[in-house]
Amino acid sequence: MNCSTPRHVASPGKAATKDCRVCDRERVAIQTPPAEAAYLTSVVHRLHTVLGDVLIAVYPTGSLALDGYVPGRSDLDLIVVVETPPPAPVLHAVAARLDHAELPCPATGLELVLYSRQAVNDGGIEAAYALDLNTGRYLPPKVSLDPAGGPGFWYPIDRSITYQSDLALTGPSPRTLLGPARFEALLPVVVESVRAHAAAIVEHGDNAVLNGCRAMRFGAERRWYAKPAAARWALDAAPAFRGLIESALASHAAGRSTRRPLPAAEVTAFLEYVLHRLLGT
Repeated sequence: MNCSTPRHVASPGKAATKDCRVCDRERVAIQTPPAEAAYLTSVVHRLHTVLGDVLIAVYPTGSLALDGYVPGRSDLDLIVVVETPPPAPVLHAVAARLDHAELPCPATGLELVLYSRQAVNDGGIEAAYALDLNTGRYLPPKVSLDPAGGPGFWYPIDRSITYQSDLALTGPSPRTLLGPARFEALLPVVVESVRAHAAAIVEHGDNAVLNGCRAMRFGAERRWYAKPAAARWALDAAPAFRGLIESALASHAAGRSTRRPLPAAEVTAFLEYVLHRLLGT
């Protein structure tokens, strides 16, 4: 059932709630750590300052949207929707105002993707962004205005998570702006993301296993879950890999600076298993 009233992420020190009488759905509270909540407020303020009336909405995605944010490990992932694509100088001004040196991010990093309304309203699976920004302590800096320049699978996955979670920092419900991607269209994108992790296991570390768990659960239930929740589900769904999944969960809980290496051969075997599950082979 759809709903035009989004759940709003909490202000510092408070839990956000959703009051949706149209849908009469269960009220949901999401805890936002005070430092991160204050930072998100500043991000929204700076976006309003730079973009003005062209700004429509700012939505959380990733772990924040799935109630799986872990201080010291998780990034803050945001989707920004504007009425029309701003010119390049304005997009670079957004990147400059949100750079970690200008506005320090209390999380491990900020991943922000800006789209025009038209680019996201059809449920497509293209990258389609106007700006892709990464900044923060643990993130290689990135300011991209060209979606053709790299892998495109994360963008429709994040938009799908945002549509499912129905959370907003500012603006209307994401379900009024983002078209829902069909499962049949999204599944090949999820398969591509697993293959990308398999091709760079050392680079992705425990994320290769945790994202594999999340992808496998999405394939089974057609719904997104935070990585730790998906991994706990996978302990029973893939019992042959229980030890590996437990190690990935422990590494995730230890934080990004102290995460533990996992045996590449076991990770490869697990991701191959995930691909077989997703592809039904």
